[in-house]
Amino acid sequence: MQKENRFSVGDVARLTGVTIRTLQYYDNIGLVPLERETTNGNRYYRESDLTRLQQVLFYKSLGLKIEDIKNLLVETVTIEQLISVLEKQKDIFYNKLNDLKSSIAYIEASLVSLEENNSIHWGNLIQLIVSLNKETVFEYEDVEYDKHTENIFTKYYDNTEAVMEVYWDWKKLILEAISHILNDVQPGSRQGQIFAKKWVDMILQITNGREDLLEAHKTSYENRGQWPEEDRRLMEFANNFIDKATEVYLSSDKNKGLEGEYDKN
Repeated sequence: MQKENRFSVGDVARLTGVTIRTLQYYDNIGLVPLERETTNGNRYYRESDLTRLQQVLFYKSLGLKIEDIKNLLVETVTIEQLISVLEKQKDIFYNKLNDLKSSIAYIEASLVSLEENNSIHWGNLIQLIVSLNKETVFEYEDVEYDKHTENIFTKYYDNTEAVMEVYWDWKKLILEAISHILNDVQPGSRQGQIFAKKWVDMILQITNGREDLLEAHKTSYENRGQWPEEDRRLMEFANNFIDKATEVYLSSDKNKGLEGEYDKN
């Protein structure tokens, strides 16, 4: 049998970018054990150890905990076990992604108010933000649509990331509309019309000329009594401003061709 090459801890540290201290820690807990020379006691890795280390670094990059990684490195691990662990980790990342998108939406709503008004109703806005539930997007899983509408949404929003992308684009503008209302911005003003353009552009981007998706969103809006309480409340608060701002925007000569493509939801 061909003898395996040996690598020192320092060699592997330079090769992988992992610190010597981390490699020693993996050795101490039995995650990637080092071999020991019988003659001089020097510690080293074999080539097969590097394969195990590669696995560890891959799972670590996915954010898995050490205990989960240990379980995955057991020789008898099944495909089903691996799928289960990775599915759970994917859900964790989706939650982190949702948290980031929600924070960005809150910040952008505040920035619009600061940049356009040079002021912000901090008391009202802070009270609003701290009461918001960042997990609201996941509550839509419990909303019941008719079969036709459900099939359309499933067709176009086939994964959690696609849903979050659309949801936070929409939620960001709802928060911006509320910021305008709190700052007494009029729908027909320059700021109101800048908002209206963003709102119409968002709708056109989401539907992209797909009439079935447009109808599905109309149905969802008409049945908004089923929405999560937070989104229903925010939409009802901002609804009048959005309606008036978009009505003025769509009635202008240069935007008259958009009426047929536009939908409030």
